[in-house]
Amino acid sequence: MSPLHPKEHAAAVDAMLRRAQAEPTLSDLTQEIWYILQYEIYQQIPESERLLPRLQAAVTSPPGRIAFISDIHGNHAGLMAVLADIEAQGCDRIICLGDLVEGGPGNEEVVACLRERRIPCVRGNHDENNDATLAGDTRRFLEGMPESIVEHDVLFTHISPRDKKRKIDHAVEAWNVFEESAHRLTFVGHAHVPYIFGERSRTYGEATRHAFEYDRPFQLEKEDRYIVSVGSIGYGRDAVARIRYCIFDRVADTVEMRAIDGPLLPLDYSVAKFS
Repeated sequence: MSPLHPKEHAAAVDAMLRRAQAEPTLSDLTQEIWYILQYEIYQQIPESERLLPRLQAAVTSPPGRIAFISDIHGNHAGLMAVLADIEAQGCDRIICLGDLVEGGPGNEEVVACLRERRIPCVRGNHDENNDATLAGDTRRFLEGMPESIVEHDVLFTHISPRDKKRKIDHAVEAWNVFEESAHRLTFVGHAHVPYIFGERSRTYGEATRHAFEYDRPFQLEKEDRYIVSVGSIGYGRDAVARIRYCIFDRVADTVEMRAIDGPLLPLDYSVAKFS
């Protein structure tokens, strides 16, 4: 849902007050919610653990297939190629894991596209701090994106759920994340390379890094927990030289790393190393 304008906010408040006065049970519920929200504000509870995002997730039926895109870095042409592939794959929803801008020439176009399609986005480090020339409304949108989104037992964030945020590209750091978080699935961007880490491991202090094949579903195990780095639209940090994103099928309980042909930025490892 888009943020309310001042007049819409006033009308919504008036409507809620009328409902609370007419329905005693709703009035009691409103009071309980008020106490919870006050506590969360004063205790500075992390946004992902607050009532409203968790309540929204609880009353929304999760879609069957979610496409995760990340690290677009102003690569509008690459974004359009991915959106076309997502449509062909029959996904129900798209979530962006941050770093919409800085790197390519299409910063404004990328943000406008995601806003027009109402694709939920979390805030990346380049969205928060960048040297890009952006319109005021674009910058306000980037600054207003949440750090993370939680839906049931699944977390979506850019770098890491840890207080001390480090790139999750190694089995040791993945182990640290599992130690400090409780979500069954954590989807992240930032690394620019796809990874699947599992909590169950034979080596103390290291998670298991799972092998996968591009464009084929990887079956998750019910008794395990996972961290999934979804890859990058803007540029990769390996020699694959393809755009990468991820599809999570909630019904089948699989993740599929997609690798598609499309325009990459000159910062791509393969372009920079071999050109």
